[in-house]
Amino acid sequence: MKIIVIEIIASIYTIIIGIAMFCMWIFLLGKREVPDLTTKPTQISFHLIAEFLTSVMLLIGGFGLFTNQSWGIVIFYISIGMVIYSTINAAGFYGQLKDWPMFIMLIVFTIISLLITILIVLVEFQLL
Repeated sequence: MKIIVIEIIASIYTIIIGIAMFCMWIFLLGKREVPDLTTKPTQISFHLIAEFLTSVMLLIGGFGLFTNQSWGIVIFYISIGMVIYSTINAAGFYGQLKDWPMFIMLIVFTIISLLITILIVLVEFQLL
């Protein structure tokens, strides 16, 4: 029973984070609040590609895990790794700007992502 609950929580978490990442970037781009589009267009373009790929992978991995697809766990691991990297990187960016609420929120997401990953690993290796 606890295995199913952990997988459901992990899948819902990844789906929510995937949707949130996608919506955040659409919102920022729509409001033209991404100044790097003019100052660093190549760098931000590659960054946006990575962010959108991460959000899509989170959605696919969350769906696969939730529906117990054989490929779901693999995509989950890839996508959660991508989001852990992304949140650590973004925390550094917002920390440099001294935007402490965003910094703290990103650190919290990083910790939650790491804890969920550890729980899923423990479940998959039948250690929990």
